[in-house]
This record gives sequence, C-alpha cells and structure tokens, in this order.
Amino acid sequence: MRNALPLLLAVLATGCAYTEDSLLHVDLRGKIRIPKDVAAITLSDAENNTWTVEDDVRALGPVWLGVFSGIDDKLFDYPHPEVGPVLGTDNPTGNTYPYGSMSVGRPDWGCYETMNCRLITGRYESYDDVIGFFRDEVRDPILNQEGDEVTSGIEYREHCYETAYLTSDQEVGFISNGGLDKNGNGIPYFEDMGDYFEAETTIYHSLFYEGAVVWGWMDAPSRTFDFSTCDAESTLGWQVFYYDEQYLTGQVPIDLLNFPSKYIFQGDVIVQDPPVITDPEKDFTVEIDFRYE
Repeated sequence: MRNALPLLLAVLATGCAYTEDSLLHVDLRGKIRIPKDVAAITLSDAENNTWTVEDDVRALGPVWLGVFSGIDDKLFDYPHPEVGPVLGTDNPTGNTYPYGSMSVGRPDWGCYETMNCRLITGRYESYDDVIGFFRDEVRDPILNQEGDEVTSGIEYREHCYETAYLTSDQEVGFISNGGLDKNGNGIPYFEDMGDYFEAETTIYHSLFYEGAVVWGWMDAPSRTFDFSTCDAESTLGWQVFYYDEQYLTGQVPIDLLNFPSKYIFQGDVIVQDPPVITDPEKDFTVEIDFRYE
C-alpha cells in the first residue's frame, strides 16, 4: 500500500493534462461588406426638412458581430439568432448565448457633451473631418459648452487633450491620425470598394463549434444622427468633471448580442444570409445587406 498514493497521483495528473491546442477557443478572421444602396441614410432637422447622405463611410453606424448556434427566421421580421429557453417575463425572446463577439466601430464620446454617443470609431481621418461632416452632411454643427460652434480642428484637439487628459492623437479613439488606421491603433475601418464598403475584422477568442454562424447588424443612425446601441444617459460609463463641465459620456449596453432585438429598429441593416463556420482556419465573408423596414 505504500506505493498506492504516488500511483494514484500519477493517474490523476495524467487525467488532468491538456494542451492549448485542445481548447475550443479560436480567432475567427474575415471580411464585412455593406452594399452602398443600404448604407445611405435619411436625416431631418427641427423644421422636418429631410435629405439623404450617400456614399459616405462616415455615415455608417457601429457594426455588431457575433458567433451563434444558428438562425431562426420565425422569431422576428428579420433574421435573428436562435435563442435558449425563455425564463420569466423580463426576457420574452430568450438569450442567444453568443460564442464570441466583435464590433467594427463603436460609439465614442466626442470630447463635447453635444457629441455624446454620436461618433463612431474608424470613420474619421482628422478633427477637421469630424467638424466638416457634422456641419455639411448632418447639418448639425458641433457646439462647445458655451453653445458656440466648433470650427477649428486645432481647437477640437486641444479640448480633447484637456478634458480627457490625453497626450497624443493615438489616444483619441475616433481619430485615425492622418489616414484611417494609419496610426496602428488596431481600430477596424471600412474601405470604399466601389459598390460596397468593406472591413477586415477578427472575432477574438471565440468558442468554435462546427456549423455555427456569423451574424450581426449595423446600427444605422436615426434621423437626428443618434444610435440605439449607445445610452447617452447611462451612469455606468465615464463621467466628465472638468471645471464647470460635468456630464455623462454614454455607455454601450452589455447585452447587445444576447438580446439584439431590444436594440434593432427600422432602418438598421442586418445580416440576411450568415456564413457558416466549418473550418476556423478559413476566412469568412459576411454581408450586412437586409434593411429592416
């Protein structure tokens, strides 16, 4: 019996052994395409004047991607991931239980209270680019805390540095410093490919099950250029305390991909035919091409 314990420990040690290669977590790489005919947006002002912004990557909302077990076309008027058991009445649609997730562009606080939840990362090349888009295309110029229009990129930059305590443009999430992603900050961005916009992306550390699908949607801007996937009044996000400037900076809900139907509204663009993942080493291509009307 003296040798029984060492033998038992040896057996247990062998049974618990594993290698990293045996884990089911993988990095899924692929491309996202958004046809330009569904990427155009209609905006309006206080007098109900309307206009359309077309062929402009800056008008793209954040794209939310997830890896799911499958799609159920019977749940809603648009393709939606399969859901788990419905428990209680608070979540009548059930949980989708995504295996992994990633976004291409995320809502960002734009250094001014009036820009809260209105800027998406990976869309702008410079501060002047942001100023020009909201002045000329959205027709809602950026205003500072005094209600004056922000007209200078230098002024914009200095205000970001001061209020957010930054030291370089690489720390500003919505600016790409002289060209999209040229500063190497790793923010995915869309390129103009003619008939569609395309972005490369990676869904990091996702659980892999053969036959899973990549599904998601683009949160299209509202007519006042706001986004349903950013809560401007959330107290969970960062708050600004800079002299007389005290306000919330917004927050993305944590259950976006678990309960996507809570955040999808008419005008959003959804993946209609999600790619099926059979080999984690092969790149996927997902088209976000179904506009929910």
